[in-house]
Amino acid sequence: MQQLAQLSRKLTDTASSEEVIARLSDKYSLKEMGVTKTSITFLDTFDWRLYSNDRLCWIQDRTLYLTDFTEQRIALSLPTGKGKKLFRFQWQFPESAMKEELSPLLSMRALLPQAAFARTEKEYRVINRDEKTVAILLCSELIPTIPASEEDRVSIASIRLREIRGYHKWYLKLSRDLAVFGESQPDTMLHTLQTVLAASLRSPMDYSSGFSVALRPDMGSTTAAKIIYRTLLNTMQRNEQGIIEDLDSEFLHDFRVAVRRTRSGFSQLKKVLEAEVTDRFKEDFRYLGNITGPVRDLDVYQLMEEDYKARLPQHLQEGLHFFFEDLSRQRKREQKKLVRALRSQHCKSIITDWEQFLGQEEDGEENDQPAISSLADRVIRKRFERVLRDGQAIHADTPDEDLHRLRIQGKKLRYSLEFFKSIYDAEDMKLLIKQLKLLQNDLGLFNDLSVQQEMLTEYLAAIKPGTVKSKKLSVAIGGLLTNLYHEQVRLRARFEKVFKQFSTQ
Repeated sequence: MQQLAQLSRKLTDTASSEEVIARLSDKYSLKEMGVTKTSITFLDTFDWRLYSNDRLCWIQDRTLYLTDFTEQRIALSLPTGKGKKLFRFQWQFPESAMKEELSPLLSMRALLPQAAFARTEKEYRVINRDEKTVAILLCSELIPTIPASEEDRVSIASIRLREIRGYHKWYLKLSRDLAVFGESQPDTMLHTLQTVLAASLRSPMDYSSGFSVALRPDMGSTTAAKIIYRTLLNTMQRNEQGIIEDLDSEFLHDFRVAVRRTRSGFSQLKKVLEAEVTDRFKEDFRYLGNITGPVRDLDVYQLMEEDYKARLPQHLQEGLHFFFEDLSRQRKREQKKLVRALRSQHCKSIITDWEQFLGQEEDGEENDQPAISSLADRVIRKRFERVLRDGQAIHADTPDEDLHRLRIQGKKLRYSLEFFKSIYDAEDMKLLIKQLKLLQNDLGLFNDLSVQQEMLTEYLAAIKPGTVKSKKLSVAIGGLLTNLYHEQVRLRARFEKVFKQFSTQ
């Protein structure tokens, strides 16, 4: 059966819905059917993981909906129930088609309100001489409720026309008469989301955890460095409130990565900024790294819960339950410390002073600065040669610490490639970063396994014997340590193959 036609027109300030209805009433018989009011909230992760995969999610009338952009391939709904807390994480959802669709997209991120609006809709039916309904008119007014500030809200008016089966000629006639009002727009949830965001001076995908800056090869090195640092500072500022509200673990992760990239910039872009400035902010950003470390470490362990359990037979998993209960209590304590630190005057001064410095105009002209391209060439070559030299020196008897140092050198090379990729060929840089990621993944996992074993060994040593709980806990931790050790040995054995692939011509 052919789908019924529909259209929507966005009305301007000079053409109100009342005026449209009044003018149509001169030509058609209209019957007012009443007014409906509803609230709709669009949900996505902070970094738009659903939208980037052509998915839309919203809650309306205590029901959660999920569709694709076409609203045809996927159409799922899940009642949330009166008074129930909205599901935020994929593991909180009941077993359902909705959970199957959302889980791989959300991963560890929370569903958060990205846009919300109140909609008032007045329905009119177009009646022919036989008192039959031949078309439906809907006059809508959208008022965004995010942001919450009243002065920032605007009213978005539109009129929609719906075809009634068997009366297509009426639909065409009304379409022509409506053409003089406002501008045509898609009658879709995707367009509604984009419209509501635009009214709040936002757009979809306005935050990404990836790093990207646009530099010119001839740009002065100080100017380029400040662009890089401002981009990283913006990431920190965008994520800070999410850390304080403890919305999900990735706010802290993105904040820490931005801090690490900034610190790497201080060491790689030497002599670009004044020495006293670099020395001062080196210490400040080391402090930010230190205060955010404990919570992030605990987040990583908590995210490993299902993986850890899968490494043990069923009868040993109860002991791990006690372990993660301890971690949860410890994390709550560390989170409170972190929030106090972020809200302290010391942290506020670091961010404010850094922002003010980055906003200062340069004393000299940009063309008096060394070009960023020549600096980038030297930095990347130096880092790359260091990774090759350190990697080629590793053999079967090399201490694990050397692999850890190689991991850090690889991370510095990765940051330098990301800093300057816009001034090189895009495909070349994409290939280089991809090959480096393959090496980094193994080195990162190797390091994680070392850190995890160290932490678990200390935890095991601190368990007080004498209870059934402590016995189950000790056996579970011991079994997990054995499993992690064997995986680390396996990773170590394949390092030569992975590095050979990375270091080929």
